[in-house]
Amino acid sequence: MPFSKEENKLCLKSNSSIFINVFGNVTAVGDFNLDVKDGEFISFLGPSGCGKTTTLRMIAGFERPTEGSIILGDTVVSSASEGLFMAPEKRDIGMVFQSYAVWPHMTVAENVAYPLKIQGVSKAERDRRVEEALKMVHLDQYGRRYPNQLSGGQQQRVALARALIAHPGLLLLDEPLSNLDAKLRESMRFEISTLQKELGITVIYVTHDQSEAMTMSDRIVVMNGGEIQQIGRPFDVYTHPANKMVADFIGLVNFVPAAMRGDRAFIKNTTVSFPNEAGIPEGDGIIAVRPENVSLSKNGGMLKGTVRHRFYMGDAVDYRIETAAGMIRVMTHGSAYHTWKDGEEIYLDFRDIILLGNERSNYIIT
Repeated sequence: MPFSKEENKLCLKSNSSIFINVFGNVTAVGDFNLDVKDGEFISFLGPSGCGKTTTLRMIAGFERPTEGSIILGDTVVSSASEGLFMAPEKRDIGMVFQSYAVWPHMTVAENVAYPLKIQGVSKAERDRRVEEALKMVHLDQYGRRYPNQLSGGQQQRVALARALIAHPGLLLLDEPLSNLDAKLRESMRFEISTLQKELGITVIYVTHDQSEAMTMSDRIVVMNGGEIQQIGRPFDVYTHPANKMVADFIGLVNFVPAAMRGDRAFIKNTTVSFPNEAGIPEGDGIIAVRPENVSLSKNGGMLKGTVRHRFYMGDAVDYRIETAAGMIRVMTHGSAYHTWKDGEEIYLDFRDIILLGNERSNYIIT
């Protein structure tokens, strides 16, 4: 794809379509091509060990790719074929780490001011911009405190202010919320997303948390085994996953064994079928359906089943229904808890199914 500064902030590519870093005999990242537009929020999403942090570190300049190129704006910062590699401090990048990485012997203000200090910015200008940055992350009353006097969320805001104070062209965030509790993570998701929109800054965000990726991103890059599985908007990745791995990793899903016969996809061991609009070849396949896309009825439906378990979750009820097609998971509104009882016979209807080939979902969540 042609590259221009007006359209793209970041470009990762090579002539051979390979972007690789090798550790011993292991290829950390391969077959990786991506263009990021100016002002876009991109999430790298995938299980542990899929290569997302390694990719981020190569963009930052902490790892050197063995093949391919990295372009920031109109500047080539890394090119294996040309032997070019720009040092991290020259790349106009801000970075926030999982572990906060704030210096305990410095005050909040000193931590935030540090990038400007090493750039030789005058003290008066540093003080002005520190005040501005701390106000931006709602810590303007905390400048004289030390990190050990702050909560985890406040320390992460200090790290965010420090990353933004030099007005970088690109902001990288490596699982910045993983050490926070659930309520604080939700609050910080909102704050980071709001700040990104207000500043119009380009962000690449690494996470294994699908909720973070789905709620914050313009586009998601799903990775597995060092390769891109799918790139798309959150809605598209969720409703039209490229393969079983993507469908399985993002959201809850039932995989129902299917037999592809001509233009129909049959649920095995039943006469229930759906149009084979995906054009899956004849033979074994998979019908994927999200739990919220299964409806329950006493008055007939596609599949007959028996309620085996139900779990009340407040705003939802999580059912396990035994059918001829296997155990089906169903999510309904919380008010439906008393509608169906354990052991009760029931009928299921599927909507918005996803047809997939019979490939394996070969990833491990750790």
